[in-house]
Amino acid sequence: MRECHNINSTKRTFIAINLNREIKDYIFKIQEEVGQLSKSCDMKIKLVERENLHISLKFLGDLNSGEIEKTINVLQKIVHNYDQFTIDLAKKIGFFPNLIRPRVVWIGIAKGNDIIVKIYKSIENELKSESFYQKDNQFTSHITLARIKYLRNPKKFNEYVENIQISSLSQKVKTIDLMESKLTREGPIYNIISSFPLAKEEY
Repeated sequence: MRECHNINSTKRTFIAINLNREIKDYIFKIQEEVGQLSKSCDMKIKLVERENLHISLKFLGDLNSGEIEKTINVLQKIVHNYDQFTIDLAKKIGFFPNLIRPRVVWIGIAKGNDIIVKIYKSIENELKSESFYQKDNQFTSHITLARIKYLRNPKKFNEYVENIQISSLSQKVKTIDLMESKLTREGPIYNIISSFPLAKEEY
């Protein structure tokens, strides 16, 4: 039975692939290495909380109950077109928007990236006619590690980060999740609104 919600109330929502405990624990160690550079590189950095590490497919913003229902129907339709698949972490750390002015530090996806992009495009095609749709300038499969608030010496920071080697850990992706993000003073808290199993098990 579905919960009844006041249509005027909203939830800050996004669509994501959630990560397993092994990958989150491993990435947390990488985050600690990145965080330790803050003193030597004269920078201010905010690490993403271990529990919040994920692959974001689409940020939707504040949706009311009717808009959430539409999104649920879309995701129920999409997942039937995709089988479960395996992802591997990419070997290197990346930056948005670029190395000259890095603001976001992230790890990419190697194996499985093509499927993630296809799922993203399916979501875009299904939601682009909705009033709450937000257009993205571009999409890159990634896991955000940290956000840089201030960095005096980007070149030095990049040289340090270049020496961090990422292990190709794997995870089977079994579901696509519609998430709620509750903003608090301590940071965002993520909860699954609804989970959508992919069609078939990978063999």
